[in-house]
Amino acid sequence: MPGAEAAQPSAADISKPPCTCVIAHVQNGEERAHVQAGLDHALKNNDAHAVLVACLQLMQPCPARDELVAR
Repeated sequence: MPGAEAAQPSAADISKPPCTCVIAHVQNGEERAHVQAGLDHALKNNDAHAVLVACLQLMQPCPARDELVAR
């Protein structure tokens, strides 16, 4: 399918493990904007399930995205 080629991952993407959580979390600013737009749309249309999923994607900590900090 033309135009569906996968982009080559950057060096920063290769060094981080992929997200393996049940709910896929946002990994960059573009994904965050897309999920935020979906959340805004779900709130506008009173779609409780979509609101729940978008909130989980935006707020739950992800071991692939968030670095663990030793305390």
